[in-house]
Amino acid sequence: MGLFKNLFKTVDKKQFPPLPQWRPNTPNDIDKITNTTKYYTGSKLQLAVFKFGTVVFLTIRVDNIEVEAKNILNQVYNFHADFNPRIMSEGNYLIEYRKPAFNIVFKEEIADNWDYIDKNHLQGVCTDEVLINGKGQHNVFDTVGKICLFGRAKMFMDAQDPVVVKTFDPLI
Repeated sequence: MGLFKNLFKTVDKKQFPPLPQWRPNTPNDIDKITNTTKYYTGSKLQLAVFKFGTVVFLTIRVDNIEVEAKNILNQVYNFHADFNPRIMSEGNYLIEYRKPAFNIVFKEEIADNWDYIDKNHLQGVCTDEVLINGKGQHNVFDTVGKICLFGRAKMFMDAQDPVVVKTFDPLI
C-alpha cells in the first residue's frame, strides 16, 4: 500500500483550467476600454470591465452587474477559452469568446508594444493547447493570432483574479 502512495505522489497532475505562462505587463486604459465598449454596443447594454481589461456585457438586464459579470468570466475560464478575432473599422482588435465577453487590443497598443507581443506570443498558448489557424497549421501564428494571444492572456489574468473596476448601466 505504501508503494501506491509514493507512486501517486509523483504523478504530474494537469492544471485545470490550463493557463498560459504569459502575463502581459502593459498598461490598461480602463476609461478608454469602457468608452470604446459603450461605442461598440451603442451604450445599450450593461457591462463590466475587469482590471486587466476584459469586458463582459450582459444581454439580459440584471440587478448586480458585478456578480453576473464574474459568473460569465468564470464560465469562459472554466470551459475552453476559444476565441475569435474581429478587426474593427478603426483598426482595433476585438478578441471574442463563446460567452458575452471580449478583450480589446487597440491599434496604438499594438504599435507601441509590437516587439513585446511578437517576442512573447507563444507564452500565450496554454499548457497542452493546440490552436489551429485558418491554414490548418497547429500553433503557428500570424500577426492577428499573436495579437489575439496577447488579448486573451489578459482575460486569463482577469479570470484568475476577477476584480471589476468599472461598470456601466445605460439606465443609470
